[in-house]
Amino acid sequence: MSEFLHKDMYDENHKLRAFAVSELLKKNPRISRPSTGSYEGNLLCADCDNRIIGNYESYVSKLFKNRLKGDEKPKCRYSKSLDGIKAIDLSNLNYSSFKLFLLSLLWRAHISSRDEYSDVDLGPYAEKIRNQLLEGDPSTDDDLIISITKLDARANYSSFIGQPRRHKIGGSTTYSIIINGYIISYHLKANHLTKRISHLTLTAEGKITILEVPKEKVQPFVLRYIGMVN
Repeated sequence: MSEFLHKDMYDENHKLRAFAVSELLKKNPRISRPSTGSYEGNLLCADCDNRIIGNYESYVSKLFKNRLKGDEKPKCRYSKSLDGIKAIDLSNLNYSSFKLFLLSLLWRAHISSRDEYSDVDLGPYAEKIRNQLLEGDPSTDDDLIISITKLDARANYSSFIGQPRRHKIGGSTTYSIIINGYIISYHLKANHLTKRISHLTLTAEGKITILEVPKEKVQPFVLRYIGMVN
């Protein structure tokens, strides 16, 4: 997992704040202090890791930190539905860099030998994504659809990183990852859900709409996600 995504999980000594998922239900969870993020060496050659994927990470890091300038700066519009659901409409994203960064998270989970990524098996999609990452050219007409949901920051899950989960939706596979208060969903094929949320998914025009899970619904959602409750 990219190091900058772990930023909010570190303490003042640059130690990760880590805990078992069962501790989430406790008022005073026990916290350990491993030295770094979920790093696994020798997965990629230096050129792939530092130059190719590093370029995608650099763009998204600047996007997260609001450091993009001029023509690169995204446009952001906030809205609220009639039932009170908040939404963030983002446009002017660098579609290529943004999508390839998101794909790199999923692909690296696929090739990892770490137990927390064992749920990810991309099958034939792995080679397809690998080629897109190496060539720097995400397909605009493939089946893989990406959507993002935000967890209300007031629920205190903005520094939570959950291991990838695999879901079956309408006979097709979807993977989701919770990172720093955002749920990234990768739909490997179109299904009834993607048809219903087609107006929210990442487009080749560099647009995406991110819905926000209300504060009172965040913890039940996260506990279901990690398997603590049914």
